[in-house]
Amino acid sequence: MEKEIDVPLLKNLMIRASRRAYAAKIQSGDGGNLSLRIPGHDGILIKASGCSFGDMGHEQIVEVDFDGRVQSDSSSKPSRELGTHLAIYKARPDVDAIFHSHSPWATAASQVFEAWPAVSLPLDLKIGEVPVVDAGDGHADSDAIAAIQSLLAEPGKKNLRAFVQRRHGIFCMANTIIKAEHDAELVEEAAQIAMLVRLGGRI
Repeated sequence: MEKEIDVPLLKNLMIRASRRAYAAKIQSGDGGNLSLRIPGHDGILIKASGCSFGDMGHEQIVEVDFDGRVQSDSSSKPSRELGTHLAIYKARPDVDAIFHSHSPWATAASQVFEAWPAVSLPLDLKIGEVPVVDAGDGHADSDAIAAIQSLLAEPGKKNLRAFVQRRHGIFCMANTIIKAEHDAELVEEAAQIAMLVRLGGRI
């Protein structure tokens, strides 16, 4: 018997994370997405397609199972990056939440670096390695998903907390959605520092 879960509370946490991200300007418009596992259930909650972090409500959060089938009675469609989220959850049973944003500094830095250089002590201490995944021109297609699966399967990547898809944006993986969003802010901050240090000719 599946445990009774306070789904509205989980949705409130997602809304809190999304609005913080929008206020922090790590995502504009209606891009980006976030999701979390439903504890004790075979499924996740994920942001709907086409809605903004800035005004997302309960009705823009969709419940789906791990086969991608919509479980909630909602007229909204799940994010088109649902396949990427599900692939991460299947590869990383320890991950309970995923935050993804098209953050400008990280997207720029992903076209300069293969991984974030060691220019931010907070990033090194709190997150560690942030590799860049080259998934070609794919946004959330099978090639992009395969590239991410390959990264997560690499030796030494068992506890990876974040990566950046080149020309696309940040993915952070954590035990709560609040933590995943906070990590995305830190990755974006470190990307800005790296680009400024590079501009100064130091890296």
